[in-house]
Amino acid sequence: MHDHSGAVFPAAVTAAPILLAIVRDGHPDDGATALGLLDDALAFAVGDRRTRVATANAEAVPLCCALAGHLRRHAGLLAASGAEGRRLLADAAHHWRFDVQEAVTDGDGDGVAAFGVLAGRFPGGTQPAEPHRAGHVTPLAVQVAPYYPLSSHSPDACLSIDGAQLDDIAPPAVLLPSWCNSGQADR
Repeated sequence: MHDHSGAVFPAAVTAAPILLAIVRDGHPDDGATALGLLDDALAFAVGDRRTRVATANAEAVPLCCALAGHLRRHAGLLAASGAEGRRLLADAAHHWRFDVQEAVTDGDGDGVAAFGVLAGRFPGGTQPAEPHRAGHVTPLAVQVAPYYPLSSHSPDACLSIDGAQLDDIAPPAVLLPSWCNSGQADR
């Protein structure tokens, strides 16, 4: 991260587990500094639409979504880290992710119904999304909406995906919000 220009570099994603270890195991002052660095990285990464990283499940993930994934994996630690940790978790929730576990052609034939696991907070209504896969970039924008009401008690979900063919969404596809790609910070 380069504070003067507000740019976040891919190394921020690599550094996230180290910073989270400092929050967990370090001196409280060092933990507070690490939380601040994570907060800055997530905030500045939202505006940097040019920088993407490869993750285990996708080839070209926006930095903010990759950082949010690290933060969600340490939700208990962050929730126990005071107001700053809880705010960081809330900010990370905007960077939702949907891991497709099964996909079928929608009943009317012009879309796909995907069953899978939702991480983060889906904002509701119809949202622009982009499908991702490990090994290649899919330059496809789709519209997604919950097929059934989402439950706050379970991450399992079914999304209706317009603008996609079954091959585009077949497992192990991952859907991420398109607004992260646009550089827009409003969610």
